[in-house]
Amino acid sequence: MPESSRKIRARWIMLIRQKQQRKNKMERKNISLRESSKFMDQLREKFYFKREIEKVKVVDSLGRELAEPLISKYESPLRDTATMDGFAVRSEDTNSYPLKIAGSIYAGDKEEYGIKKGEAMGIATGAYLPEGSDAVLRVEDSKIEDDNLLYGIPLKEGKYVIFAGTDYKKGEIILKKGHKIRAQDITVLSGLCVSEISVYKKFRVAVFSNGNEICSGLIRDTNSPMIMAFLKEFNCDPAFIGTVPDDFEQVKKKIIESTEYDMAVTSGGVSVGEKDYVIDAISELGEVVMHKVNTRPGKPLAVGIINKKLIFGLPGKPSGAFIAIELNLRRFFGAPPRPTRKYPIAENINILTPGFDYVVFFQIKNGKAIPMGCEGSPLNIFRRNEPYNVSVVASSPRSLVSDGYVITKTDLHKGDFVDVNLFF
Repeated sequence: MPESSRKIRARWIMLIRQKQQRKNKMERKNISLRESSKFMDQLREKFYFKREIEKVKVVDSLGRELAEPLISKYESPLRDTATMDGFAVRSEDTNSYPLKIAGSIYAGDKEEYGIKKGEAMGIATGAYLPEGSDAVLRVEDSKIEDDNLLYGIPLKEGKYVIFAGTDYKKGEIILKKGHKIRAQDITVLSGLCVSEISVYKKFRVAVFSNGNEICSGLIRDTNSPMIMAFLKEFNCDPAFIGTVPDDFEQVKKKIIESTEYDMAVTSGGVSVGEKDYVIDAISELGEVVMHKVNTRPGKPLAVGIINKKLIFGLPGKPSGAFIAIELNLRRFFGAPPRPTRKYPIAENINILTPGFDYVVFFQIKNGKAIPMGCEGSPLNIFRRNEPYNVSVVASSPRSLVSDGYVITKTDLHKGDFVDVNLFF
């Protein structure tokens, strides 16, 4: 046997043994979606906030996560404040009108005012209450006679008043560490006179694809753009670092390059094919901590750790890569769940193999959920009453041009109402 052939044979035998060893010792293999979700939570707790910290302006902080709790440096409002236009009064006086109008106060007035027993003072929304008052009589509940005599209704203490320190007390934690800044939070930050905040730097994520067919241009790389779009949605900073052919050494070299980033996400090469080298490369460079989730599509998902960096290996099929992100990475990054709504199913869905969580894509039309692949959907594969095959539908990227999806372990019947996870 030629020397080159012996080396190839030895290498092949070694790879087979490595695959068998991993199969025997890996704890998280062929796990359920529920187990995978729990593991994503564990990974998030361990890795998600292991990032550097930077300061950003509040106006640029939308979607960023606080690296330290936000603590109020003073109380707000500083004084009792009117929440309605009307008259500042002493509540005990509102049982014996009329009251004498002693003046007026507007929001922004810095001068301190006061009222005596039997007096009232006109007040605008947002103005500080004069000393001695504890309630506000609304304009619409009032009546004025002889220019300065006020009549109205009985009031209790605190009516239409926000008391000093109601919003924030000095030293109070307003937003917790790790909180993701929302648009409404910027109002709070601005109100507390905060101009800059400490946040975690965005995840720098390396993205690459595997496969001879991708490198040769025979098949267009559609996964990488989708992965990068998802990562941007998760507020990451993705970087595409290229494609790699089905060659062990080149795959390994590309994975080593990806460890220069905070984490890596790749697609293809994670199943059990002869040329699926991603698992082997991760095993040699670090550790594979999870492989295969019992979902269809999206089963051949792998998670590895190399130099304390995470690498997610996604399936090569676009629909499989999409579901692996949707049901796993989405949870790791703490993205909000999809909105759901109940719809009746337009056709039967027959699940052929038990033990899996099946993801069925739907188009919503005329108030019904039409399964992608059935008649009436944009992807017309199956004839009426023909068995539904999730894998066949998942093989077409057109299945992703849908309105939502349902996760099910059992058959679904025409007319059943199901919770559809919506893309809109």
